[in-house]
This record gives sequence, structure tokens and C-alpha cells, in this order.
Amino acid sequence: MPRWAKHPILLALGPLALAWFLFAAAPAGAHPHAWIDLKTAVLFDEEGQVAGLRVHWVFDEFYTFYAIEDFDADGDGQPDEDKLWKLAVVNLESLAEYDYFTYLKVDGVQPAYAQVEDYETYMDGERLALIFTVELLVPADPRHHQVSYAVYDPTYYIEITHAAQREEPIRLEGPVPDGCTFELRYPDPDEEILFFAASLDQTQSAGDGLGAHFAEEVAILCE
Repeated sequence: MPRWAKHPILLALGPLALAWFLFAAAPAGAHPHAWIDLKTAVLFDEEGQVAGLRVHWVFDEFYTFYAIEDFDADGDGQPDEDKLWKLAVVNLESLAEYDYFTYLKVDGVQPAYAQVEDYETYMDGERLALIFTVELLVPADPRHHQVSYAVYDPTYYIEITHAAQREEPIRLEGPVPDGCTFELRYPDPDEEILFFAASLDQTQSAGDGLGAHFAEEVAILCE
């Protein structure tokens, strides 16, 4: 089995499904090989500080097919809810080592997170959805500190981008201080990075540095 068997999201696939996914993933000669539509909500506490981030993923149909193909034990045409929840647990346990692919920075430094305990999963049409909340152990005040975040797969095997077609892909929730808003900053990788990503097939890894070049960044701005 190739090294991608250790990818935190692909770990949730069974061995046979993983083999089929790696073989069939297209295009064969370029990263990424899977896609996630993203929605995020910045959560403010009563003091107007950033307390966490709610992350909403909708996986592409291709990944969804291989992830849940054996989940309809009762034959009703819908994946069994208990198996969906077990899949969510496996995904989150695997993602914990990678900060849940959620990289929030306060003055350029990533703060400590609590273990994710607030999560849910469901089918969004034909696509698997996962929602989870990343909480900061120490909230950050965006009026006095630079606060930003990006949600991405460090290896760029999976592309994660805010879904423009979905309602309010970015939100500020809670007692948001007056004058605070956000700015979405799009990635601008250079040609060398683009060429390198295009040269990698399913079984090759670029390490944990490639994904940052393709990550969207959201900055919290307060006047």
C-alpha cells in the first residue's frame, strides 16, 4: 500500500476502497486528487474575543462514494447513520495530529486547541458532510492582535476552498465587536509550485509544505 494510506482523511477508507480510490483518482498526474467545499464561522465569546472556529466540510462525490459504499446495511438506499458517525470519529481522531487541517494564527503564532468534541455529520445530497468546532484554549482578541486562519491539507492531496456557491461561506458569529469584519485572501502560487503540484501522482507525497501555497487565508480585521 502506498504512503497515502497514512493520509488522515484516506485512513477512513477501508483497504479495498482505498486501493480503488488511489487507482481511480483523476487526473492521475496532478495534485489535488480530492476536493472539499468549505464553510467557516468565526466564533466570538461574550468578551468579543475569538474563541474558536466552526468548520463545515462537504466532500466531493468521488470520495463520498468510496467512503460510504458499504454503509447501507438495511438496504433503504441511504447510508446508515451510526456508520456515518463512526466515520466522523475516525476522521477527527486522524486529523487531531494535523490540527484538524485548521491553522489559526494570533500574531503569526498558532495557539493551542482543545480536542474537538463538538461535531456532526450527514449527507448533503449525494455528498458527505462533516462539521466540527475547533476551540482555542485561550481566546484571542482581534482588536489587539492580528488574527487569521486557513483551512487546508498540508500535502495538497485534498484541495479545500470556501464554496462560493453556498450561502455565506464565511461568517462571524456571536457578540462580534463593532468595527470587526473579515477579508478573504486568495492564494497566488508561483509557476514553479504549480508545475511541481501538477507533476505529482496519487502515490507521491510533497511533504507537509505544498498545501500552504494553495490555501485561502481569512483575516479578522477590527477598526
